[in-house]
Amino acid sequence: MQPTNIIYLHSHDTGRYVQPYGFAVPTPHIQQLAEQGVLFRQAFCAAPTCSPSRAALLTGQAPHNNGMLGLAHRGWALNDYSHHLVSALRRTGFTTTLIGMQHEASDPRQLGYERIVKLPNAHAATVAPAAVEFFQDLPDAPFFLSVGFEETHRPFPLLEPPDAAYCQPPPVLPDTPETRHDMAAFMASARLLDAGIGTVLAALDATGLQEKTLVICTTDHGIAFPKMKCNLTDRGIGVMLIMRGPAGQVALH
Repeated sequence: MQPTNIIYLHSHDTGRYVQPYGFAVPTPHIQQLAEQGVLFRQAFCAAPTCSPSRAALLTGQAPHNNGMLGLAHRGWALNDYSHHLVSALRRTGFTTTLIGMQHEASDPRQLGYERIVKLPNAHAATVAPAAVEFFQDLPDAPFFLSVGFEETHRPFPLLEPPDAAYCQPPPVLPDTPETRHDMAAFMASARLLDAGIGTVLAALDATGLQEKTLVICTTDHGIAFPKMKCNLTDRGIGVMLIMRGPAGQVALH
């Protein structure tokens, strides 16, 4: 039986602040993915900062074991990049492609991807169309596609946010006009993330390969608000995790 394709959709600083987890952050495409697959309500990352969290997920090793104790763009690195998931998948016949952001290496070429799509930035409006192009010329072998979105990292986009008067800030923060406005700006960023994910999933569905593809949607750690990101608490390490495989199942064959 042919191995299942894998699409790894990952965002930045989103925590669980999306619609399927009950928050008033409209993300209909992420909601639809949750309804079609499996929503993990008690998913936690290995560290409340970007590179250590991502490196742990993709190596299966804790940060103090894999060497990624700090941020990759500040000089930290894996002890052995052959331990990255990409290397393991390539050894079993997968083609591997990176589109958008990663945070496990200062130079993405260290990660071992066969193809790295060069883009001017990692925002959803740039990354999602590049992913659509990937689906228009699919490899013959099973594929692993990493699609990394900059959203919902600060600074939030200069868009018209939802009406801040009706936004509830996270419970660890005071309910003031300033925090409501900040939360509204986060919601605007989440809306862009959701649109990008929706574009990628629509492109997958158009190929007819959704029944042969495992979709993993997650983030690195909690949202970038006080007492959340960078804090070793549930709000700092609690993350969204949604998986959809053939017929909604998540098992690899």
